[in-house]
Amino acid sequence: MDAVAADPFTDKPHFDSLCRTGCPNYGKKWSCPPFAPSYRSLASPYRYLWVCVLCAETEQFSYIKNDFLKVKAANSILKSRLDKALRLLSDRYGNYISSGSCRLCKPCRCRSGLPCGHPDKMSCSFEALGMDVGRLTESCLDHELLWYSKGNLPKYTSVAGGLLTNDKIDGNQIEKQFSGRL
Repeated sequence: MDAVAADPFTDKPHFDSLCRTGCPNYGKKWSCPPFAPSYRSLASPYRYLWVCVLCAETEQFSYIKNDFLKVKAANSILKSRLDKALRLLSDRYGNYISSGSCRLCKPCRCRSGLPCGHPDKMSCSFEALGMDVGRLTESCLDHELLWYSKGNLPKYTSVAGGLLTNDKIDGNQIEKQFSGRL
C-alpha cells in the first residue's frame, strides 16, 4: 500500500490516551507514547508500507492449561519472529514498524533518564505511532484481530508489523526473506 494511504487509519491523540491509561510502558520507553513519533513523521520519507501479519491457532498451545498464558506464549513467539524478519528486511529496504515496543535494550534507557541507546535501530508499534492496526489489517488484508478476554480464548492470535520502503517489492521477495526465519 502507498505509505501515505495508511494515514487515514491514524489518530495519534486517541491512541496516546489509550496507552496513557492502559499500558505499563507509557512514558517508560523511547518507542512508546508520549515519545513515539507519529506515523506520518516516521513514514514521510517512504513511498510504501508493507503490512505483515503472523497468526497462530491457540489450540496449538493446548499443553498450556491457562488460556491467558496460551495467548501470551503464542504472541511472544510470533513477535520475536516477525520483528527479527522485519529487522533483516529493513537493513535492505528501509525502516520497520514492530509488533510491539522496542526490545533492543533491556531495560530501555528511558527508565533511567538516558537517551536511546540505538536511535537508528529503535522500532515502534503501529499503536505507538497512533495507528488503528485492527482497522488497517481488516481493510487491507481482510484479517480480523482477535483479543483475549477472561474466559474467552480466541481461535487464533495475531501480531502485525510493517516495512516502510521506497522500493516496490515483489511479495515473493518478502516471502523469501521470511521463509526459514519463521
